[in-house]
Amino acid sequence: MTTVSFNQAAPYLPASSPRSADVVLYLDLDGVVHHEAVLWHPRQGIYMSPYQAAGHALFEWIHILEEALWPHPGVALVLSSTWCIRPGYNATLKRLPASLRSRFIGGTYHKRVHGVDSWNLSMFRAMPRGVQVLDDALRRKPRRWIALDDDIEDWPDSARDNLVACEGSTGLSSQKVQCDLRVKLQRCQEALSAPPTPLPLDVRQAAR
Repeated sequence: MTTVSFNQAAPYLPASSPRSADVVLYLDLDGVVHHEAVLWHPRQGIYMSPYQAAGHALFEWIHILEEALWPHPGVALVLSSTWCIRPGYNATLKRLPASLRSRFIGGTYHKRVHGVDSWNLSMFRAMPRGVQVLDDALRRKPRRWIALDDDIEDWPDSARDNLVACEGSTGLSSQKVQCDLRVKLQRCQEALSAPPTPLPLDVRQAAR
């Protein structure tokens, strides 16, 4: 993938009002809920490579995500995957379990936000995944967010602590990934339930 340089100080913020939540999990699919060796054919659609991923199936690890999210009913999902573009956001959600579909509030790519012409589409595709996710988080403004992804190159330093990094051939089947995800989800929950930090005395006095 060609790396493109972006100005981190001035991220792309489209004029829109996307849905948000207190905690958002940005979900990639290929290399996360199934093996990364996914192919596309104009007649066959998306399918698993019979040569690079023999014995694997689409969404084979999706139940692991369901189990990890079950104790956290308030966590919303945002689709952060090339599936946003093909086959598209709505078509992708139809292939997911109902328990996950109900959590989705949008995708990192949206036609009304990023446009549909080939130039805008190519610009979005060239943008590192971490920048796509961070830009979306800046628009939605969740109180806490996590990204579950195997595309871990060129993530902004400010967002690396939010990333649960997967290996493309094992994804969520990795015990380490499952542990990391559960720890980060729990930390988000604890941060939301913690009482607000009181202002320093000098600041409170100045506010009177």
